Amino acid sequence: MKFLNTITLLLGALLISSITHAASQQELSVWLNTVVKQHPRLQAAQAVVDKAEAKRRAADQPLFNPEIEFEYESTDVDTKTAGITQTIDWGDKRSAQTRLADFSWQHSISELAFQQQQLSAEVLLALASYRASIESQQIAAKRMASMATFINIAKQRYDAGDLTEVDLSLAQLASSEASFQLADAESSLIANKQALFVLLGDDSDKALMTLPFIESVPDGQQQPVDNIDALLDSLPQMQLARARMDIARADIKLRQREQRPDPTIGIKAGKEGDESLTNITFSMPLFVRNNFSAEVDAANAQLIQRQREAIDIRRLLAAKLKTATQTLALNRRAWAQWQAVGSHSLLQQESLLERLWKVGELSTADYLVQLKQSLDTQASAIEHKTQLWQSWTQWLIASGEINQWITSDDVAITNNATQPGNGE
Repeated sequence: MKFLNTITLLLGALLISSITHAASQQELSVWLNTVVKQHPRLQAAQAVVDKAEAKRRAADQPLFNPEIEFEYESTDVDTKTAGITQTIDWGDKRSAQTRLADFSWQHSISELAFQQQQLSAEVLLALASYRASIESQQIAAKRMASMATFINIAKQRYDAGDLTEVDLSLAQLASSEASFQLADAESSLIANKQALFVLLGDDSDKALMTLPFIESVPDGQQQPVDNIDALLDSLPQMQLARARMDIARADIKLRQREQRPDPTIGIKAGKEGDESLTNITFSMPLFVRNNFSAEVDAANAQLIQRQREAIDIRRLLAAKLKTATQTLALNRRAWAQWQAVGSHSLLQQESLLERLWKVGELSTADYLVQLKQSLDTQASAIEHKTQLWQSWTQWLIASGEINQWITSDDVAITNNATQPGNGE
């Protein structure tokens, strides 16, 4: 029967959470995408794309421009000539160079997508950590307030002879410990606040007032992965690795074509005295002392390096996906159990402890121990909520779903205008 009641509470809590969640749905992507697009790191990545696109256009231009030449010689007979020369791209280096620039451009686009994904994850985690710091500071402030009240009551009971000096000393030590914990919580809040502001680029109080408040952790179950290979291939990290391999292959082709000499053809026309003059020239460099084979060998070695790196990256991504999936499932179950049973039991326990101590049915030492355990459990719950957000975000990255998730309706947020520590 106890097990059935627990299950009923669990299902009821999940149903209420879903109803509340659906009622307060709002696009997180509006705020998140604005922050990410304004971040200097993403703007720098966009500049790299623009630079690569310009180089792509430059690479598609002809390699050699014609040269015009004028010559005048005055001796017994005046000689006047005008000519033009043109070096020919005999090995079609232009197409190989264009292909290399095209792959470099694609690599910059993949890098932009990767930076956007990473920044989105960083902002989500920073926001979750900041909100958790606010709750932790509130728990610490609650602990401090409880200890202040407890000290006052303890002194009254000590004066009345109901408490010993040892009990009063325990109360005072507990109050000092609560003060230290409050200072630690406030320091952590300051650090997490600044970490968030680094990403936002705004340290004003106005930025705090417009922060989205995440009402609940994500409650949608991720879909099973049918094709692991296709999923891994679609991840930005693998796209980057594949682009680097393509660049290495294109570089080999370019180095091979650079082994072919480019001839130069020229034609001159003019007059030597009263006689017409025509001159045709042809020149070809001889790759005798240097045939540029070392450059080809270096490019081949670079391709082998990129291939091995891609294999290593794929293994790491597969391991991260498996780890993130399992960790998320564990954290989700623990959090659901806490919401269904733990949080309600904790509130009842705090009220019961205070009543038992006031009527003398609970010693001061036992009261302090159990109150500390109660408050520590609340702090652990806040920490676990942050861990759940972290594991959820890590799964979004590992599965490549983060951009799709932030544009869906699966996150409930509200604009929160409260300041830290005001009972948010």
